Amino acid sequence: MRNPNGYGSIYKLHGARRKPFAVCVTAGRKPDGRLVRKYIGYYETRRDALSALAAYNDNPFDVRARDVTLLELWEKWKEYRTGRGKKLPDNYKNAFRHCAALHNKRFIDITTAQIQATVDNVSSMPHTAVHVRMVFGLLYKYAKIINLTASNRAQGVEVPKLPKSTKHKPFSADELKKLWQDTDDFGVQLALVYCYTGLRPSELIEMRRENVHLKERYMIGGMKTEAGINRCIPIAEKIVPLIEGFLARPSEYLLTAPDGTHPQDLQALTYRYWRKSKSKIVLDHYPHDGRHTCETMLDNAHVAKRTIQLIIGHAGGDVDALYTHKTQAQLIQAINKI
Repeated sequence: MRNPNGYGSIYKLHGARRKPFAVCVTAGRKPDGRLVRKYIGYYETRRDALSALAAYNDNPFDVRARDVTLLELWEKWKEYRTGRGKKLPDNYKNAFRHCAALHNKRFIDITTAQIQATVDNVSSMPHTAVHVRMVFGLLYKYAKIINLTASNRAQGVEVPKLPKSTKHKPFSADELKKLWQDTDDFGVQLALVYCYTGLRPSELIEMRRENVHLKERYMIGGMKTEAGINRCIPIAEKIVPLIEGFLARPSEYLLTAPDGTHPQDLQALTYRYWRKSKSKIVLDHYPHDGRHTCETMLDNAHVAKRTIQLIIGHAGGDVDALYTHKTQAQLIQAINKI
C-alpha cells in the first residue's frame, strides 16, 4: 500500500546489513524547489521501520536538528541552565571534558555502550565517573524538552561504587557544648547554624533574608535535589539569637559577616570566614559537618525518618513536595528536640 504524500518512505538498502531498512522523510526544500530528504533511522525489519515512520508522523520533529553533536547540545544545555539562574558546577565541566571522544558525534547516535566505555575510562576516579553519567542524564532530560529524543541511554550505565568518605564527621556533644560558650566567634556562629538547621553550606550562602520567617520559626530555601529545593527549614529556638544577629546586618542575604560582606561561594566561606575562626573545634571540622551533625542529633532524638528527610532535604519516596502549616509546626517541634 502506497504511503500518502509527505508521509515518508522506507527503502531496503543493498548488501548484507544488520539494519537494511532505512526510513526517509522530507526535511524541507532547496532554493530551486527540490525536496531535501533526511534519514531518521535504520532498522532490522520492515515492521520496525514502519513503526518508526508512524511514530514520526504522530509526533514530527525537526530532522535537521537531530544532527546536533554532543558538544553542540552541551552548549545549548549550558545556555538553558544559566538562563534559568542555575550555576554550572565545576564537577560537571570536568566530567564533560572526559567525554572528549564523543564531543563531535551526533547525540542521537551515541550508544549506551559508548557512555559506559567513557565511564569505565575514568573508573579510577569514582566521583568523576558518577558525574559523567549524571551529565549525560541531564543532557538526555534536556534533549527530551527540545524534542530531540525521548530515550535516556545513560539510564543503564553502571558506575563504580563510591568509597565511603571519612572526610566528614559530626560535631560531638562535648564539642557543641564548648561552641555554645564561644558564640562571639563568627566561625562558631556558622558551625552552630549548620548543626541546628542541617543546611548544606551553599544553601545557607544563597539564603535570602526575604525567605527567613523568624517569627514563625522557619526559612524557605534549599537546592541540589527535588526534595531539597524550596523546602521548609525549621529554625530551632537555640539559634534564634544567631539568626537575629545575621538579620541585623543590612544585606539581601541572611548570611552576612560582621564586616558586612557576603561569601559568594563555598570556597570564600571556607577560607575567608570558617578558617579564620579562633575556635580549634571549628578548625577541626568542615562546614558540611554541621549537616551530618544535625541528621545524627535528630536520629538520636528518635525523630521519625520521614521528618528528618523533610528537614535535611534528602530524596525519599514518601517525601511530600508541599508543606502545610501543620507540617511546619511538626518540623519546628522536631528541630527543638536537639
